Amino acid sequence: MKEKLYISLLATILCITAAYPQARIIMPDSSQIATHPDSLKPSPRQTQLDHLIHDHGAEADSLRALAQMTLWRLDARTGNRLPAESDTLLHNYQQTTLPDGQSVAMGFLAPLGSPSISKIFYDRGETETFVFNNAYTHYLRDPEKLLFVNTRIPYSRINYQRAGPKQTREERLEARLTSNFGKKLNVGMDVDLINARGFYASQSVKHSNFSLFGNYISDRIEAHAFMNLGSLANFENGGITDEQFITDPDAIEQSFTSNDIPVKFTKTWNSLRNNRYFLSGRYNLGYREIPGDSLHKGPGTFVPVASIGFSTQYTQQHRRFLSYDTAYVDVDGGRMQYIDQFYDNRYYEGAVDDSIRYTSFKNSVSLSLREGFRDWVKFGLTAFLEYDLRNYTQRDSVGPGYNQHRESAVTVGGVLNKQQGDNLLFNIRADLGLLGVNLGEFRAMGDVETGFDIAGRRTTLSAEAYIKNLRPKYLQDHYFSKYFRWDRDFGDIRRVYLGGKLHIPFTNTTLSAGVENLQNFIYFDQDKNIAQENGNIQVLTARVEQSLRLGIFNWDNQLVYQTSSNESVIPVPSLSLYSNMYLKTKIVNELTLQLGVDVHYHTKYHAPGYEPALLQFYNQQEKEIGNYPIATAYANMHLKQTRFFVMFYNLASQVIKPQEYFSLPGYPVNPFGLKLGISVNLHN
Repeated sequence: MKEKLYISLLATILCITAAYPQARIIMPDSSQIATHPDSLKPSPRQTQLDHLIHDHGAEADSLRALAQMTLWRLDARTGNRLPAESDTLLHNYQQTTLPDGQSVAMGFLAPLGSPSISKIFYDRGETETFVFNNAYTHYLRDPEKLLFVNTRIPYSRINYQRAGPKQTREERLEARLTSNFGKKLNVGMDVDLINARGFYASQSVKHSNFSLFGNYISDRIEAHAFMNLGSLANFENGGITDEQFITDPDAIEQSFTSNDIPVKFTKTWNSLRNNRYFLSGRYNLGYREIPGDSLHKGPGTFVPVASIGFSTQYTQQHRRFLSYDTAYVDVDGGRMQYIDQFYDNRYYEGAVDDSIRYTSFKNSVSLSLREGFRDWVKFGLTAFLEYDLRNYTQRDSVGPGYNQHRESAVTVGGVLNKQQGDNLLFNIRADLGLLGVNLGEFRAMGDVETGFDIAGRRTTLSAEAYIKNLRPKYLQDHYFSKYFRWDRDFGDIRRVYLGGKLHIPFTNTTLSAGVENLQNFIYFDQDKNIAQENGNIQVLTARVEQSLRLGIFNWDNQLVYQTSSNESVIPVPSLSLYSNMYLKTKIVNELTLQLGVDVHYHTKYHAPGYEPALLQFYNQQEKEIGNYPIATAYANMHLKQTRFFVMFYNLASQVIKPQEYFSLPGYPVNPFGLKLGISVNLHN
């Protein structure tokens, strides 16, 4: 049934795409996104793509499609359009289809779409208001992650990947269809479906994300809209109970598959719903600049001076933890449901059914002064005011019903930036909580970039810094469920960061380093209880990215060094490595082949544990994870508008003994197996 659904969806998208071959639209000048989101000049990316199209032969079709599209992301508060690159990679496509590919070192439960956490501390974002979203941050949709489009031609992309036999099959289907209707209006839709049955018992994952988006861009009016209906279900098994099935399978003395490995519990799952509705608009104030040439005809070029904007966003989220593994068993002389034996506390009777709902209704207004409308105006300035009304509903800690909580937050902030020119670019952002639950919360963040030419190549030097005083989230202070409950009054979290980056193009080298000081950091301790560390913790991160080229031979490397002054609160691996060695060549004029082996590796450390009942990662101190490579061998190909790959995952498990391919304690990655994928760009 699912395969028929996939085929029907593909056919629908193909039919829609074929129905609009005549809709060739010329992009309005006001939508050209260059180094500054509001620049009226043509994008310099066009010139770069022209060179790539000339040089890449078989890849020219995909590159030519990119040359006819303008892409940007949106600042949801201010309405500023931020330049963005396409997510269509011409090589290393296979790596983007794995949970491992989301960072140099990742911790995850094994299936695609399962909860995950970056082992690189710098790569983790702030804790979300609805804290259960953090484990799925790479899969959830929101308007600030979306790539908005303005395209000369109707464009669609279909990605499909598959791994494993039918019993343990892992599939993902992604599709995008977008087209302009007239010079100013673009409408599109995204579909993202994951169906992973799981290579281990009771570990299946299902995701469904359906998004509609659009934008209207004219000289005076800029409008954006986004709607996403998302749901996911993640079956939980609590981890395997006997690691010998992984580390020394010969000692088991009987044949078995990965699905036969015993796990803690079954018939238990987390589900999460995430619906978002977003609308923003901006009215540009300005004048028309008419060239002095007397032969010029027409209204002239519109130059925006200032903008007045608004945005509104409504979010509905629901998390549920449910178990039917409720057969009664005798444990230490007591009688309890089977799943209860894994938890020390039980705060209500009956089957576990923890449910919490969250809604947020945000409205903001903004006023902007645009950069560059006069030669002496060297920067842009934006101010905004935001009101957020939040509602929570969770089980009542006293009676059998549900408890409701309402809170509001008023935030004022601004952006000062300079994104035009070559010598100095900067972006300074700040916000302050004025009223409500975020009273006293503030962020001051900035980055600056400069560059210089060496041997005709642009070398860039950048720095980043921030100071944050963050109020604890409501669910960090107050939570009630069957196995966990707390009522706390945590202090504000303070974070100070300073870092820099140097990119040297003629050696293909990028060096970066940063240090962060954290005070009152909130985490889950080894007993899975929420806690706050009142002292100061320093986390140092240094990263080297080096790519080597010699003819068709390529070797890309990323090495990350980390150290934490308090490993019991923020544990990190000392060294993490991603290395990718491959041959890249044209077999014929129409086909590009990338053939290689890559590996993720990090040193041993107390990697986070995962608690299904909380949907959170905690600081376990029982087992170290690491010193074992997760490697793949792959063939990645590009033919005209099509990318496809063949990959053997977890290759090291076939040659390195003992097999310790654990990502987190109790959670090995998928066993050795074959994975296939294809991506087709359809444009007329």
